[in-house]
Amino acid sequence: MEGQARISAKVEHAREVERILQRLGWSVAALGLAGVAIFAVLWAIGDLDAEQAISLILGTCLAAILAGATAYGSGVNVGLGAERLEIAARSPVPPSPEGSAR
Repeated sequence: MEGQARISAKVEHAREVERILQRLGWSVAALGLAGVAIFAVLWAIGDLDAEQAISLILGTCLAAILAGATAYGSGVNVGLGAERLEIAARSPVPPSPEGSAR
């Protein structure tokens, strides 16, 4: 029974990590949008020329999308792993090595 409690603790920890990574993903996306807005304002008031502004806005958008999607996707992956671990732990029969090769 000690092994079951250990697996349950790992599943719960993985779910906490999942929530943190998903929040991080959304936070990065929000910071990216804030950066785009700041660069647009700087462009509008004339502190940046068009070439600088467009390159900064596009770079910020791409970086925010990639970083946010990576963090969010990692969180989803951790959550799916936790689900698989929980299902495997509840299964009365251990999976055969032949079944995993399919």
